[in-house]
Amino acid sequence: MTRMALSSAVLCLCCTGLWSQVPVASTTHSAFQAVDSYGFSTYTHAGSSAVSLQGILLNAPEQWLDPTPDPTVAPWQMGGEWEIYIQGEEDDHAGTACWMGQNYGNGPGFDNYSNAQWLAEIWRLNHDPNTGYVFRPGDRVRVTGRFLFYAGKMNINENHEVGPDYDFQLELIEPAVGLPQAESVTLSALLNEHNEPLFDPNRLEGPEFYQARLVRIEDVNVVNPETWGPNTDIQVMDAHGLTFPVHLCLGTGLSQHPCPTGQIDVVGIMDQKATGYPPDPTQGYRVLVLDYDGNGLVLGTLSTQRGNLLGDLNQDYRIDEMDRMLLEAQSNQAMPGLAE
Repeated sequence: MTRMALSSAVLCLCCTGLWSQVPVASTTHSAFQAVDSYGFSTYTHAGSSAVSLQGILLNAPEQWLDPTPDPTVAPWQMGGEWEIYIQGEEDDHAGTACWMGQNYGNGPGFDNYSNAQWLAEIWRLNHDPNTGYVFRPGDRVRVTGRFLFYAGKMNINENHEVGPDYDFQLELIEPAVGLPQAESVTLSALLNEHNEPLFDPNRLEGPEFYQARLVRIEDVNVVNPETWGPNTDIQVMDAHGLTFPVHLCLGTGLSQHPCPTGQIDVVGIMDQKATGYPPDPTQGYRVLVLDYDGNGLVLGTLSTQRGNLLGDLNQDYRIDEMDRMLLEAQSNQAMPGLAE
């Protein structure tokens, strides 16, 4: 079947479980992310309530959002969050984010995951359901799930529902094929002379062209180093005075190393999160920098290593009785008198 035929096919997966009864459209990232002249989605799903997409996994979810469970009830307090980006391959020049949160009831949903339920959910998504393999950046994967348009892009998500009928699924196609090469881009290819995003509804140039893909912004410097640190925002500027927002994520190097000075390149994932009410889906572009090794020349990383959850001592991406037993054993070894 050709890529074009595959992108227009609507099929019902024959596997057991959730997707045996839900019509699924197998499509490309490019078709899934198509927008109109106002930036709103034009994706036509032909009656399907879910999609199947494949590509290269770009990030470990804990590099970007904090998955630590937090059941606090407060407006829009999502608690633990989990999100990955999958980049299309070959002529499928696009990518898609896949997100879930713990406390949908604090925002647009009705129910929340308990801490135990949340940890079970992210453990499920961190492992291939067929082999138990722990996903890593650079794997070729397939995601199947429901979708919503949010803040300028189509996302795979749970439609803010905690029920199992709304789960999405990540599957391994081929491990460790390698991360794609970051596409080199200048700020003048992303912004007009007024320092505004170059919005192209055909997605052939500007930030839309690179959305949810690895990019390398060349020859810029950090404008506001005083805001440097994990989970903060900085601005980078080129020689022409154009500026672009960069979000520093949760990599440990962002707290261990100082902000680079002078002219640098920035490597990360082109993201979009339009703000305001209602949000303008032609705005809100930014680059997500996952980590930094302190080299002073390139801000960003293409590491395929994964972090982990605090307290996950056996590194199986689950916090459970085995971790408690390991902690007790380590404590007894460190202070043998307490074990008597």
